Amino acid sequence: MRLIQIVSCAVVSILLLGLVGWPGETMMPMGDSSYPWRPAGWGTAGIDVVGRAPFAAEVYGDVAVRSRWGLRTEGLVGERITDGSTAWRYENGWADDSLGPVRMNDRRVADIWRDGRVSLIDVPDGRIVWQADLPPGPDHEANRAYDEEWGAAWEISVARDGSVPLVVVLHDGRLDVLDGRTGAIRWSYPSASSASCPAGGPVLGSVRSAGQTVLVFQDCAGAESNVALSAADGRRLWGFDGGELWHARALGADRLASVDDGGALVVRRVQDGKILWRVPSAGLKDNPYGEAMGVSDELVTVRSETEVVAYRIADGEVAWRRALGDAWNGTVLTDGVDTYVAEDATTLVKLDARTGRIVDRHRFEDDITPRWMRDGLAGIGVGTGDDVVIG
Repeated sequence: MRLIQIVSCAVVSILLLGLVGWPGETMMPMGDSSYPWRPAGWGTAGIDVVGRAPFAAEVYGDVAVRSRWGLRTEGLVGERITDGSTAWRYENGWADDSLGPVRMNDRRVADIWRDGRVSLIDVPDGRIVWQADLPPGPDHEANRAYDEEWGAAWEISVARDGSVPLVVVLHDGRLDVLDGRTGAIRWSYPSASSASCPAGGPVLGSVRSAGQTVLVFQDCAGAESNVALSAADGRRLWGFDGGELWHARALGADRLASVDDGGALVVRRVQDGKILWRVPSAGLKDNPYGEAMGVSDELVTVRSETEVVAYRIADGEVAWRRALGDAWNGTVLTDGVDTYVAEDATTLVKLDARTGRIVDRHRFEDDITPRWMRDGLAGIGVGTGDDVVIG
């Protein structure tokens, strides 16, 4: 009888594994990628369409990374822009919900799971660099129950300590910051030394990374008590009120840029939050998002309803301005050499980033949304389809 039970259990186990797959994470490389990618048209003066990338994918060289859901697994897939073939698949059998992908740098992407697992993947090589586990936070059990009806809030972003990328994860009532080289937890918030609220500590509402600063929006005993922390070690740098820093953008040179409620462009010093310069007439009231700012080594470039203006990061003086017609999208893409903005609903304009001179125009067949720019290439959303990659 016992033998029959053992055999029956083994058969059922085999059938279940055949149906749902083997548990655990697997990486399946399927050939080399081209990194960095240098397609025909790259670096030319004109706007050249060089390929297409899936909507909301992260692009590394010629590989576009997107989430992938299957009957038995979840994970990521890397697809070549050149021909649409699969470069690699990363799968997790019996997985909890995936929250990634999160771009770490020009080579690597982090995939984060709701049970606290984190995997860092090198995209060109198609390999797992490291894996880590986040310990449960104080609200873990409550959030797991809540997850059955609706996903409890997780927020993931990337900060920097000098040249070292840091994975910033808000989960289960706690903030953990991981070293991007190893996956080790650098620091957590609140900690015993940082908590200044009554028993129970602050309630973390949201977290925003901006370069070497982590901005924490929290509630302390019924009152907002928002703080800027050092990304390197979690030290409290300064406090702030209101949500105008929600979309703050790191400028380099120890500076943060944001747009206040009146549409003014405001630049602060990272270390103490002091306002270094402010442009009340920047025309950004209807475009308050820091992601829409074009940032290069020396300039921060913004698009208002009627013009594009580049301000010097050092002192806020105007480097150049270019009058353009009204466009519903205010996103600016720049790498310090080329700048892309929408001239109208369907027309993309390429400017010389240093002078504002118009280099080229390109009209698309549908409404456009400038999305990303890296390594001399840019992704432009056209209608509701895939991103068009231009060079």
